[in-house]
Amino acid sequence: MDEVELRTFLRERYPRLVAAVALVTGDLTFAEDAVQEAIVRAWERSERGDEIAALDRWVATVALNLTRSRLRRLRVDRLASPKLAASPRLEGPSGDRVDVARALAALPRRQREVAVLRYYLDLSTAEIATEMHTSEGTVKSQLSKARAHLADALALTDDNQENSHAEHR
Repeated sequence: MDEVELRTFLRERYPRLVAAVALVTGDLTFAEDAVQEAIVRAWERSERGDEIAALDRWVATVALNLTRSRLRRLRVDRLASPKLAASPRLEGPSGDRVDVARALAALPRRQREVAVLRYYLDLSTAEIATEMHTSEGTVKSQLSKARAHLADALALTDDNQENSHAEHR
């Protein structure tokens, strides 16, 4: 990875990756830190001569792994010290995006992660299974549950979906 490739990546991919990680974690500040750390690790690998075929996928994987590690540490810290404050919530724009972010935040972690990886980062079921170290069947099951919860939370009905599709035609 050279400087031009890195600048292009930061301009074109960085905001979307940060937003995706923030949707999974509910913490925009940590999402930025995790994505930045992943980019630094990618740069270090490229300096050693390692080739990263799909930089955005690699950075997303590393950033999500960093968030999982952080969540595990926070869980242990909370059990050890009930005085720790809850992690901050995602703050962002108003309207539909806030509704979606809130609906995602209400999902169990695995369902939230599967939904973000599928619908926000456009990963396939197989790619999600690899990323999460689980089977494709588990991914499909978690995705189905996530869709059902999101549809309820966002009050989506077949009529709403048909009207939305009709408006876009």
